[in-house]
Amino acid sequence: MSSSSSSSSDGMEGDMIGAFQAEYEEAMLNLEAEPRRPRRRREFIRRDRLGAHDRLFEDYFADDCNYPPSFFRRRGEAPIVNFTVNGHEYNYGYYLADGIYPSWPVFMKGVTLPQSEKHRLFTAAQSAWRKDVECAFGVLKARFNILAVPGRSYSRRTLGLIMRACVILHNMIIDDERDTNLEDIYETVDSNVGPAIHNNAPPSLAARIQMDNEMRDSPMYTQLQHDLIEHVWANA
Repeated sequence: MSSSSSSSSDGMEGDMIGAFQAEYEEAMLNLEAEPRRPRRRREFIRRDRLGAHDRLFEDYFADDCNYPPSFFRRRGEAPIVNFTVNGHEYNYGYYLADGIYPSWPVFMKGVTLPQSEKHRLFTAAQSAWRKDVECAFGVLKARFNILAVPGRSYSRRTLGLIMRACVILHNMIIDDERDTNLEDIYETVDSNVGPAIHNNAPPSLAARIQMDNEMRDSPMYTQLQHDLIEHVWANA
């Protein structure tokens, strides 16, 4: 009786192995029958590297270059920013920031939980403009690894030169790949930013304290934000 049960067990095992073998062979036949996708060949882009080197030298480093230093802001000088909005005059520029920054007039944030249509419009516009700046820096950061690593060991002048070099190289790459003339896109000194302050002599202690207090003035921030809200609403 034991021999019959052993033979039946062996038969069941043999049937399972046979079924598995048949299923495996069928799957392999179906896999071979499927048409293979043609490999997509990588597109070859001809880059005139020698010509790009010559254009780089002629644009920025030749004695009679196409883009002299006057096309860029002067180094070591801080511009004065004077502007009038909604009938009020301001003497400081501001950065577009999100909610983690303090409510100082040098950081312009959107309205937290906007209720009125004016506040919603201003917050949406502020967020869009801020994201444009973040996107531009994100593109440079993804392309140039030097912007993705810590830069505390660099001086401010070196950081400025690194950013300027990355912007110039990015514009050259776009110009080379899209065949676009960027001659009229570079920023010149003829902008709406006021004259520069020559930092030959440091300001006095009283002047520094006054400037620090003005940059931290919360009522001025509230007034500036209100004026900008009215300005955006009036020009919508």
